[in-house]
Amino acid sequence: MDSLGEVLNRYPRASAARPDEAATSSNGGAANPEAAATACPTCEGIGWLRSDAPLGDPDFGTLTPCHCRIEEFDAGRFARLRRHSNLGNLANVRFDDLALPQETIEVARKYGENPRGWLVIVGAPGSGKTRLAAAIAGASIERGEAVFFIPVADLLDHLRATFAPQSEITYDDLFEQVRTVPVLVLDDLGYESATPWAKEKLGQLLNHRHNAAMPTVVTTDTPIEALDERLRSRLGDTSTSQVLVLSSGGRRGSNKAFSHLDLALPHMTFETFKPDGGGLKGPFRENLREAFQLAKSFADSPDEWLVFIGGHGSGKTHLGSAIATHCRSRGDDVLFIIVPQLLDFLRSTFSREGNPSYEVFEQVKNVRVLVLDDFSESIGTAWTREKLDLLLNHRYLKRLPTVITSSLSPDEMEPRIWSRMSDPRLSNVYEIMAPDYRTGREYPTKADPAAEVERPRGRPRGRGRPA
Repeated sequence: MDSLGEVLNRYPRASAARPDEAATSSNGGAANPEAAATACPTCEGIGWLRSDAPLGDPDFGTLTPCHCRIEEFDAGRFARLRRHSNLGNLANVRFDDLALPQETIEVARKYGENPRGWLVIVGAPGSGKTRLAAAIAGASIERGEAVFFIPVADLLDHLRATFAPQSEITYDDLFEQVRTVPVLVLDDLGYESATPWAKEKLGQLLNHRHNAAMPTVVTTDTPIEALDERLRSRLGDTSTSQVLVLSSGGRRGSNKAFSHLDLALPHMTFETFKPDGGGLKGPFRENLREAFQLAKSFADSPDEWLVFIGGHGSGKTHLGSAIATHCRSRGDDVLFIIVPQLLDFLRSTFSREGNPSYEVFEQVKNVRVLVLDDFSESIGTAWTREKLDLLLNHRYLKRLPTVITSSLSPDEMEPRIWSRMSDPRLSNVYEIMAPDYRTGREYPTKADPAAEVERPRGRPRGRGRPA
């Protein structure tokens, strides 16, 4: 792990002279005329300015950095702050991306703009607390503040690893870095503190930051009153801590609808997917491999829309489930929904107010990553077209990451819906031409299977192949 001290060094700041001031560069100009033509007009590419104070003035002959050098340093420092923050894939999370109550976001936004004391975020799994903490960290970095984000379990693993003979960093060095970083975000505090050693280390860390009133964000799915007494005394101290409790919003644990609408398919992961199918060869195998790589690229960095179309059993659902599982493992707020089941639920209970189905529909609309599986003949009625149009139009306008799988061909879809799915500015549409993934048949069942050899033309119909 790199030293956090490296990112705390600030460049010496001084007021840079403007072109209309009488300051001059240290050597009177750039030596290279071609370089001067593109160099900063203030310092002519030197990067420093000599004071024009009169002889005898304390500032006579002193050098100050030009504004171009300060701006260059600031840009590099921001990159270093992000790199050392340990946010990883959460580095791009912003408050506007979160589907949380506005008052909750405002509390977190104010803390991110001016971190003071502690902010403790309590919420059930899937409530969005990790992404909210990441947004706070991102806001602090944008202000030029050094931040370190780490799940508590990972921190304890790193601390244990420092005792190994081959460790390149000592326990004292790592612990001191975490203990003194200007803004610390500890994610998922709870069961990891069960052992005496872990309790001792966390107690030392939190005690130091509590006594020094150092800005600290802690997320946990354990109610404050259920934590270890030492942790509870620090996190619940109203003189230092502000506790923000997130509602589960009717999702997963608290609303029975999500017990069967939001599916987890642990057997359908990237590890269990066979890019070669059940012995596929030639263009069919390449087609399925390309779909696999496209799904992995999306899962690593969910962005905009990915649409898989193809026959039944071609692997679309498996890839959609793998994307959802991968995103969940990283802490993303994600839903995996089978479209006919969603529409059946909404059709039986939907109303505009005072009904759980309305809350469900709103959360499906706004979830960070949505996987809609089996987008099929269920779109046939006017009512279902209206609901799907509302859902897709909302996510289309907000450019929310969405995965759609369908066995329908483009000409079988409602034109208005297909126009959003296939918009190349937003969506990458890929046609999986491989035959039944479950049975492993190399060709579709036709009278003349050899005639199908040239058929696998599946290519992204949107923004191009995956990198």
